[in-house]
Amino acid sequence: MAVESPCFWTVDRRPLVALKLDYLGAPWHKGHEKKERAMDSAQEVRRQIRSSLGLPQVEPARAQVPVEGHVCEFPLWSYSKKRAAQTRLHITYEDGSFVTIKAPEGMPGPRFPGYLDVILYYGQRDLFLNDHTSLSVYSILKALKMDPHHSGNYAHFRRDMQRAFYMGLETDRFRHPVTGERSHVWYFRVMQSMQLAKTRHDVSTFYFDRLFMASLRSGYLKRLDWDFCLHLDRQQAALARFLYGHVLKRIGEKSMYPRNLVGFLRDVGLGYLADLDPYRRNAKVRETLFPALNLLKGQAIRSYEMDGRGNIFFIPRD
Repeated sequence: MAVESPCFWTVDRRPLVALKLDYLGAPWHKGHEKKERAMDSAQEVRRQIRSSLGLPQVEPARAQVPVEGHVCEFPLWSYSKKRAAQTRLHITYEDGSFVTIKAPEGMPGPRFPGYLDVILYYGQRDLFLNDHTSLSVYSILKALKMDPHHSGNYAHFRRDMQRAFYMGLETDRFRHPVTGERSHVWYFRVMQSMQLAKTRHDVSTFYFDRLFMASLRSGYLKRLDWDFCLHLDRQQAALARFLYGHVLKRIGEKSMYPRNLVGFLRDVGLGYLADLDPYRRNAKVRETLFPALNLLKGQAIRSYEMDGRGNIFFIPRD
């Protein structure tokens, strides 16, 4: 992977002025309401013109975020509060490559993917040029429809961000930009540093690791539905949120993505289920994995199937 290569990371065909900054708790700029009204009027004129000509209406572009390059293969958060106490996760992939995640303070909890989605989405204009962005915790909680005045929500946010800061990753999944070989082991973090405000309304600043951002930007051609991400985040469907990016990347342009079920469980950080005896494993898979995959039908996949040999097949959307 060429981590230094530049790439664009913007919202396709979505005017930046259309971002609802008031919803995030950010101050309105002078004249913003006038510009928004003018934009709405122009859109209405275009709709009427197309209608008079008998042309179909153009559907508005949906807000999107990029698939996170190689980063979407790494479970960066716990799928349940019970598993958040885990301090080390090692995954060996079918090609012999690996990733090791060390989290001395524990893994970030099921709310963390929501925090990360909001920060990366609303900070993408800053992160296009820089490695940091600023946002108030109040606005992050509001976007996730969490009570921003509840002290417990703020405490949980600080705890998960602190865990993410101390978390480190080691992997040889990245290929050398010249040779194409996995010849090096990369050591990096998600967060380089943070300035967390002591109050919810004050702005906090988040500095991301350079390699993490390069991997994130490398997936800009494949995009995730922002509204669907938020839908999963608000339900604390942490496993489904991880599988959304992971499976979409693995499918790519294929007509089908097949994988051995035990191998897939290890790929997504559920190796402790893969180590169970077949009867208990199948029961746990029905309780955890299948409900999460069912949430992805119509988004990342059309469906998934199991055969009698322990393989799982992912069928992409049409």
